[in-house]
Amino acid sequence: MTAAQSEISGAGSREAAGKAAAAPVSLIAIAGRLIGMMRRRRGLLLLSVLCSTGAAIASLLPYAAVALALAALLGGTASPEDLVRLGLLALAGVLGRQLLFGVATLLSHQIAFATQEELRLQLAGRLARLPLGFFDGVSKGELRTVLLDDVEAVEDGMAHLAPELSAAIVAPCLAVLVLALIDWRLTLLALLPLGLGLVLIGRVMRRGEEATHDYFAIQAAMAATVAETADGLPTVRAFNQDGQAAARARVVFAQMTAFSDAWARRAVVPGAVAQVLLSSHLLFAAPAGLLMAAAGLIETERLAAFLAVTYGLGDVFSSLQGLSHRLMKQVEILNRIDSILCAPEMPIAARPAVPTDASVRFAAASFSYGSRRVLDGIELAVAPGQCLALVGPSGSGKSTLARLIARFHDVEAGAVEIGGVDVRQIAPDVLNAQIGFVFQEVFLFAGTVADNLRLARPQASDAEVVAAARAAQAHDFIMALPKGYDTPLGERGLGLSTGERQRLSIARAILKDAPILVLDEATAFADPENETLIQDAIAALAERRTLIVIAHRLHTIARADMIAVLNEGQLAELGPHEALLAQDGLYAAIWRAQEEVRRHRHAGGPGPLAALQEDHRA
Repeated sequence: MTAAQSEISGAGSREAAGKAAAAPVSLIAIAGRLIGMMRRRRGLLLLSVLCSTGAAIASLLPYAAVALALAALLGGTASPEDLVRLGLLALAGVLGRQLLFGVATLLSHQIAFATQEELRLQLAGRLARLPLGFFDGVSKGELRTVLLDDVEAVEDGMAHLAPELSAAIVAPCLAVLVLALIDWRLTLLALLPLGLGLVLIGRVMRRGEEATHDYFAIQAAMAATVAETADGLPTVRAFNQDGQAAARARVVFAQMTAFSDAWARRAVVPGAVAQVLLSSHLLFAAPAGLLMAAAGLIETERLAAFLAVTYGLGDVFSSLQGLSHRLMKQVEILNRIDSILCAPEMPIAARPAVPTDASVRFAAASFSYGSRRVLDGIELAVAPGQCLALVGPSGSGKSTLARLIARFHDVEAGAVEIGGVDVRQIAPDVLNAQIGFVFQEVFLFAGTVADNLRLARPQASDAEVVAAARAAQAHDFIMALPKGYDTPLGERGLGLSTGERQRLSIARAILKDAPILVLDEATAFADPENETLIQDAIAALAERRTLIVIAHRLHTIARADMIAVLNEGQLAELGPHEALLAQDGLYAAIWRAQEEVRRHRHAGGPGPLAALQEDHRA
């Protein structure tokens, strides 16, 4: 981890360790968190604060110039030269404020952009160190939101925090100091409505912390509903359920409407009153000042100067409300970022060991998803170069057991060993090099065919890529593409059949040349022609490798060295095909049912659809 990443990690995980929806966070805590993320660039941050402070001071010069001019005019001491100088002072204040604030904003944006880059790199690095099972519970939309949208939205807090917060604090403090020097009694009266407004706006903001969380939750539900409706539109239309889909959307939209109405009733009136008070600095001071002047308790020119400077407080304090609202929006954003930054990483052994061979052993392995026990004390072993098939009903734990080998998750009890070494004691890069996966659902990037194959081994030569494709029975269809191996593939291999995508996945595994191969329902969606080609490709891939196959079609694994039958997370049966048939247990029952279906299919007998048609004609 780089120093930059360490800084951001410290600012992230230390201050927000735990879950995203934590206790209410104050504005000071949010500002401190954002400053902590930028502290690696302390010099630029300090310069930005100094420039914004200078801008705040300059913003008061016009009011001070007006106050001095009024005092001189009312006191009869004004000269044309003095008025010109005061006019130039006011102009210098306006120009200086714009220039200094612009420089402060430029510097803060440079800090924000650099910190965003580091934050994205740190998030990517964190994702690389998380267990692969983490991604089973997180959608790609959620990850995209964090890596792109949320990191982009953090810029608003970081880039505008230093200049605007400095201006919102320094200018009013200086103004109050000047007012106190003019007349401390009127100063207290001027601050009274401002104090009441800040108290009221603070109460509104405290209510808004929980409301902000609810708002983002409803907004996420709306986005999910809209996306689901759009993706499922063909299915909805096919079943003539447009009204049902629209009704689900209306429920979520109604929730947002009800939330907005309730929030408006709770916050609009107090917020409006607070806004009025924040800008009503003359509410008590002006009448009291006039009465004091009439009673001779304050000079007219002093009162005029006071009123002129007080008028400048309105714009300064009103900016606090907008700034606080924008900071509160950062809470949910930072929480979602922390959901990744604070996710527990895959533990890495201090002294990694190297497997001695490609054997795989499950030693009383147990695992649960939450409170649901998925695997319970599995004892299995497969020797190097042998084939172990995992079969059983859906939900029996087959895929979970296979994924434990690659540490998608770590076992809760027992161990998973490769070459006599617990996988938790193997360095991640070494473990990854030991295992090749061919998943049921193939993921292809929007690059060329060659790019997708070289994902397994980027340094592979053209000849090696072609050899892997030939072994996977993929070379012929690749050469039929418009540009052969240089043909760009759409996202997820758009335009290729399921069988073609699967053969590319097998070619990728061949190119990786890992000693252990896991096939997770590799032929599940293949038609008969593609299934034959895929089986031939798998035969080439499995040569001299330890093979673990997850299958529903038992005839595809009948020649496996060992077949493990899982049922409800336990090892129900174990043995070769003929021995399991002789036991006449669960495996034999599944085999007979599947063979009956295959016999009907090959004999051309009446399948379920034909039977339905005959009943219909009758």
